[in-house]
Amino acid sequence: MNKRIIKFTSHCLFIIVTACCFFTARLVEAQKPLPQESGFSGYIELLGAYINTNSQLNTDSENKKTDSLDKSGERVDKVRPLPLGLIAYTFADIRTQFFLGVLPENAVQGQFQVEAGVSHDLSDGTRLRAAAIPITPFNEETWEDPFVVGQNRKKTDITSYGVKLAAEKIWGSGANLKYRWIRRKIDDEKSGTFLLSQPGSSLTPEDLDDLRRDSNSHRLSAEYSFELMPQMRLKPILRYTREDAKGNANSFHALAAQLSLSYFGDRFQAFVNAVVKGEWYDDSHPVFDKTRRDYNVGLFAILGYKDPFGLKKFRIDWFNAFFVSNSNINFYESTNYVTALGIAYDF
Repeated sequence: MNKRIIKFTSHCLFIIVTACCFFTARLVEAQKPLPQESGFSGYIELLGAYINTNSQLNTDSENKKTDSLDKSGERVDKVRPLPLGLIAYTFADIRTQFFLGVLPENAVQGQFQVEAGVSHDLSDGTRLRAAAIPITPFNEETWEDPFVVGQNRKKTDITSYGVKLAAEKIWGSGANLKYRWIRRKIDDEKSGTFLLSQPGSSLTPEDLDDLRRDSNSHRLSAEYSFELMPQMRLKPILRYTREDAKGNANSFHALAAQLSLSYFGDRFQAFVNAVVKGEWYDDSHPVFDKTRRDYNVGLFAILGYKDPFGLKKFRIDWFNAFFVSNSNINFYESTNYVTALGIAYDF
């Protein structure tokens, strides 16, 4: 529940925050060995994204009021600008790079944390990476109480921080192992207080404890990249997540499987991705009197075109994503679509 309680569709829905690793041209460049010469490098990119969703957890003003907890939210479509950037400095002699900004491989996951970290290439071909996640370029928001009916719901902020550790191209192979820990805190937690205040409510003060959303999230990913031919690669990805929330109804285990097919041409790159994900919650949800089970599917297509109109170091990116969340609780079901077009400059 926590991950989708973020201001999901206004900013983080971009390329669907379902925890999927997929690729753009800069991601390929990011996986290459560190530069042979010391100095600065990075990128800047500006994207315009069209987002369409009917998630109850979307904090757009058009969705602030719901007349029923037994259905999805109001369908909302918006156009949002999305600026991204990264600056890095490489010490070529010791094969180490320090960076600050949004890593390309995170941006294409819909994860826009501004990270501060370090990467180091070992002599055996393995790359080690460690990063802190201090801030996000957009405010993360959620409803103070998502279960308010017939009245306007109020927003509150989410404070989050964490760390990421990764071993990539292990021993020069296509294997990657990654671990991420994130701490999230809801600034003004009031889940269930509206229903508790209603005459004849079946909720108890103890039930409100089960609805608390502050959490520690642990995620472990395993990936392996196979070369099908010189310009085409196939990467299966398996990811396990443990969301340990203060409220048992919001704690869950999740397992996601993804298959990514990538084509790298001289000017064009194309990426097709499919992902399935299941979430199994620990305890019965006090509001709906059942234990939540979610099953999500997503399809992603990404196109990149390098040096458009003869402009060196520029690239045009076009993203499309379609994501469906199915749940045994109608309140958490949603269908989401994103398309985004942008231009990037690498330096």
